[in-house]
Amino acid sequence: MNTSALLHQAVQLARHGKRAEARDIFLRIVEDDPRNELAWMWLAGLVDSLEDRITACENVLAINPSNEKAFAYLGKLKRRRDVENYPVEIEITKTTPGHTSIDRLEEARYLEQEGKFDEALMVYKVEAAKAGDTHAFNEIYKKIVRIEELQFDRIRFVSPRAAIVRLTLTWPLLYLSLALVQVGLSPLSHPTSYLWFAFPWVVLGSYLIAVSEVRSRHAIWRRLFAQNGDGTFPARLAVGSVGWLMVLLPMILIVIDSLNRLSDFQVPPRLF
Repeated sequence: MNTSALLHQAVQLARHGKRAEARDIFLRIVEDDPRNELAWMWLAGLVDSLEDRITACENVLAINPSNEKAFAYLGKLKRRRDVENYPVEIEITKTTPGHTSIDRLEEARYLEQEGKFDEALMVYKVEAAKAGDTHAFNEIYKKIVRIEELQFDRIRFVSPRAAIVRLTLTWPLLYLSLALVQVGLSPLSHPTSYLWFAFPWVVLGSYLIAVSEVRSRHAIWRRLFAQNGDGTFPARLAVGSVGWLMVLLPMILIVIDSLNRLSDFQVPPRLF
């Protein structure tokens, strides 16, 4: 069987989940033709050990240096190797003896929220090196890759406090616009007390919504729910629900008032 037929057979086996059989055929192909780029590409995903995958990618790039997929995959594999070889004896800041891996992962998440990416990476890498199974390692590794990509792309960090302020402004500005339209852009000529009385409630409600959506160790979680973290799902749901209620009720009042005005509207207008 010629090389082209062997490649087709191996690809079909790999696509049908028969990894071991496909791998054996690809290995036969590269033994006969060490510069077969396609076979090495498939082997990079089929071989078991991390070092063998790295070798396969390096062989692809030796054949075709412009292969962007192989270059990107090789970078990920090397970062994973660095994580697996990371020294676990390093002293962890922000943690105390006796804390579990879950405690340290939570602390790393808080460090992320505060924009302390280097410290968070240090914790994640140590915990990845100590991971007891593949699933736990992969979950931590995803966090490491995410932070490294943020640093590589120079994504500007926005603090939780700034994010809360920005989100809080959204609903009050919308409500203020609707209220001004409702009174004909002349609030002094057409005073409508309930519109302005409801404005602080919209501000507070919008603030609660923002707090529930932005993960941060806000005082609300500690004072109202006796939680030291960034709020459990039930706590966030409760705060967010109250916030939406405080925002939507004034909006509904504006809609009702608008419908009432439309019911009295006449063309031409009545003369007084």
